Amino acid sequence: MIKTTLALLATAILASAPAFAGEMTCCATKTGKMECAKIYAKLNLTPEQKTKLDSAQETCMKQGCTEESMEKYFASAKETLSADQYAQLKMECGKMEKHAEGAGS
Repeated sequence: MIKTTLALLATAILASAPAFAGEMTCCATKTGKMECAKIYAKLNLTPEQKTKLDSAQETCMKQGCTEESMEKYFASAKETLSADQYAQLKMECGKMEKHAEGAGS
């Protein structure tokens, strides 16, 4: 019984580790969830663009929304979006990051 409890506790700790590994970046909130859907609505995306960004977002989240995974996400976004859309994505994501920092203080 004790071994089972300890195993479950260890599993829970390991499963939540990405959310606590370093600071979350940009669209990633303190809970480890990216809030890009709100931003995507403002970008006037084509269905193909949305599919590509959703895939990049999913990959980023699976990797724990780390700085490195966010860099890969933004590289993918830059290839997918127009220059104006990409600039707006970066601006909106920056607003979200500042808001999250203010809420955590």
